[in-house]
Amino acid sequence: MRVVRGKRLVPAEPELLADRLDRRVVVDVGTGDARTAYRLARAHPQWLVVGVDPAWQRMVETSTRSSRKPERGGAPNLVLVCASVEAVPVELYGIADEVLALMPWGKLLRGIVLGEPDVCAGLRAVARPGASLEVTVGTGIWRDPVPLEIRDLPELTAQYVDATLAALLLESGWRVVEAREITAAEVERLPSSWARRFGSSAPAFLYLRAEAVA
Repeated sequence: MRVVRGKRLVPAEPELLADRLDRRVVVDVGTGDARTAYRLARAHPQWLVVGVDPAWQRMVETSTRSSRKPERGGAPNLVLVCASVEAVPVELYGIADEVLALMPWGKLLRGIVLGEPDVCAGLRAVARPGASLEVTVGTGIWRDPVPLEIRDLPELTAQYVDATLAALLLESGWRVVEAREITAAEVERLPSSWARRFGSSAPAFLYLRAEAVA
């Protein structure tokens, strides 16, 4: 497993996750610049927060900030891993009490919307039995002009989740608990810079929560 340390990508020490059994573990998949993971780690120093993204260079600034002393803004409980969800390192298998996918894009968004086995199984791989998966997608991306990357994707609505996606997620070990549009006020409370950037100007957001089953 490779982790971001300041401006470098280095092999993780074997003991890096040694104390995880005594802490709540949150894994932020597709963490991007890792600011969401950083904010969670700062707000909950007793947790272990793991940000996962294949574009490790985007996490450099946050990694540098988190390496400071806690009184200067550091977050020693934050681990930033360079990996894609479909090839998640075995060191992360079964560690998460909570898996987050906030404003996913690219392969991660496609995999979730279509229930693709490699992505959904990767999400399930990091989760303990009973862990939660929380996905938030700004469904305004399906309004004209629709980005080229998603023109072939079905719109993620609560109805689509109930009719199609729930069964696909269950095949990968995720039981859907709820799927609903959330209000602008709820969006503002999400620990995501993307969520706050869209705010109430976005037409809609879909919140999906699932539970890891055996």
